[in-house]
Amino acid sequence: MSTRSFSISERGLVLLIGMALLASGVIFFLSRERPSVALRSAPIVLEGIRVVVPTFRDERKIDLNTARLDELVALPGIGETLAGRIIAYRETHGRFETVEELIEVHGIGEQVLDALRELVTVERDTTQPPG
Repeated sequence: MSTRSFSISERGLVLLIGMALLASGVIFFLSRERPSVALRSAPIVLEGIRVVVPTFRDERKIDLNTARLDELVALPGIGETLAGRIIAYRETHGRFETVEELIEVHGIGEQVLDALRELVTVERDTTQPPG
């Protein structure tokens, strides 16, 4: 039985295919790690050239009546303190009836409310009969 040795070009081709497979796996893995909430793009400056890094935005709105702390913190202008206040308001006063009711939460003003209008929603309570 004879063993065949690969030529340099064949070894290079095998190496190139292996690297392509590895890169494809990394890209697939990273694409699954996409965040589920809206993100803001931050500019990166490279030698005087301004580049805006594209980010993905999940089109689903966050329901103020079911949102977890981590979901609220991901919203623009909402840190852990305000997110905690939103949850506390919800627990004290019951379900939000409108997005505008957020203005009743201490620390949320018109500017923050305006930034959140397109990112949050108030879903109808399906456990209660309409009326």
